[in-house]
Amino acid sequence: MPRTSMRSPRRIDFDHPALSDTPLNDQAPPPDDSISWKLWLASHDVAHKALSSDYIQGVKKGTLAPTTYGRYSIQDAVYCYHAQADYQALESRATADGDLSLAAFAKARYDGYVQYTAETFEDWHIADAKAISPGSAARTYIELEHHIASQWSPIYGVIAMIPCEQLWAWLGSSLKSHATPGNLYSSWITENDDWSGGYRLDNFVDDWLAEHPEAYDWESALFVFQSCMTCEANFFRSACGQEVLPMPTKKNP
Repeated sequence: MPRTSMRSPRRIDFDHPALSDTPLNDQAPPPDDSISWKLWLASHDVAHKALSSDYIQGVKKGTLAPTTYGRYSIQDAVYCYHAQADYQALESRATADGDLSLAAFAKARYDGYVQYTAETFEDWHIADAKAISPGSAARTYIELEHHIASQWSPIYGVIAMIPCEQLWAWLGSSLKSHATPGNLYSSWITENDDWSGGYRLDNFVDDWLAEHPEAYDWESALFVFQSCMTCEANFFRSACGQEVLPMPTKKNP
């Protein structure tokens, strides 16, 4: 069956069986002084650049060319295809460390990507993902997540999931007054206007970091968060031929 939802497929399915034993009930906004929220506030300027991108403004006004939306969707699916192996590796590394909760997030993200790419490739009659060359913005995101999943502590792989959850919810919320019957992308706005998943992930990460304060440092977490947020913004900007934003200065784990 063709995929009809316009909700970002890269957002986590919190009903995934792998997450059934993970404490994810807290859907309240995280405290202003929490680590996850400080990361979001420190990256808000990048979120605004995503909001002002031609792509998102086209969603807002209902003027985004369907061909541009289609090109973005295919690039997104190819990005997810390439990221599947990284989340399998992240799951294995977290499991080897004995942290089954972090492994569960990687498993849920991996399975979500597998399902999404299969549906999208079927919808667009794509037989082989290798026939599609990712654009520069997609390649940068692919390479970044591969580096984090293979070289950094698994908690940073989960922190890397937060920008997608928060940004898409914030974009949907920011545009909700434009979800009118005449807007072709009204369902994109309403389906992404949902903070519950982002808040659940925020609160889980905050609780994990509180229990393992020695397992991370702020500068590394900020680098991962802002790098992924920049990749999200650049994905939108590149879809309409806009100049991409510079990536944060590279930091070693």
